[in-house]
Amino acid sequence: MRLHGTLMLCLIAGLLFGCQEDRVTAERPQNLDAELVRTLNTVGVESAIVSQRTLYPYHFVQDSDELNTLGRRDLMVLARHFKDRAGAMNVRRDDTSVELYEARVARVLAILKEAGVDADRLALSDGMPGGDGMASERVIVILSETAADSGAEMPMLQSGGTAVR
Repeated sequence: MRLHGTLMLCLIAGLLFGCQEDRVTAERPQNLDAELVRTLNTVGVESAIVSQRTLYPYHFVQDSDELNTLGRRDLMVLARHFKDRAGAMNVRRDDTSVELYEARVARVLAILKEAGVDADRLALSDGMPGGDGMASERVIVILSETAADSGAEMPMLQSGGTAVR
């Protein structure tokens, strides 16, 4: 009887420890999945920041040349990007006073310089995000050529962007 009780105790202890191992193993993939999702989100956000390459008034503390948390994060992403390459970025003025806008531009340039960006390789302006883009007439020509190559019909556009067949 004593042997039977000892065997039962060993069996229960083995089951408890065995279940514990499975739980620890099961947690690892969830942690890995969560980290992968965070990494992919970060890469996507940083790609969007580089593509837009624009700081807006909402990136600054109101009525100040000081960057807020979002502004500091976005500017650091841009600094890493422009550290090794030339390019253009924008600081939007909108309805900000000339004096405040100039102070914001000076602050941005100082932070970029401190981060190792060569100011001679960077054009800073009050431009639109993503660059000048392409004239709508050129886009229509490209779409027409693509449609002709594929045999598809190209809709005619009225003013206001309404497609007419």
